[in-house]
Amino acid sequence: MVLTVDEVKQHLRIEYDEEDELIEKLIQQAQAAAEDFCRVSFEEDVPEPVRLACLLFVSYHYENRDIPDMTTYKSMRMAFEHLLYPHRDPAQMF
Repeated sequence: MVLTVDEVKQHLRIEYDEEDELIEKLIQQAQAAAEDFCRVSFEEDVPEPVRLACLLFVSYHYENRDIPDMTTYKSMRMAFEHLLYPHRDPAQMF
């Protein structure tokens, strides 16, 4: 797994456990999105930019789950892809 629930909770400054299941699902979705974009599987020794991209993804979806804002989403998505771009496997693209 790219991130742990505790890492995300520390980043988001969450001190309670009631939303751990939601955070776990967001982490799984972030990792799936990163793996889909890069066309590689991230299991162990995940590069720091990949971890940061996933943290950005989780943070955005946690903080904006009730207020969809396309401008903010596009900014997050651009940063997400820029962090991941060097880790893409071109041989798996097509």
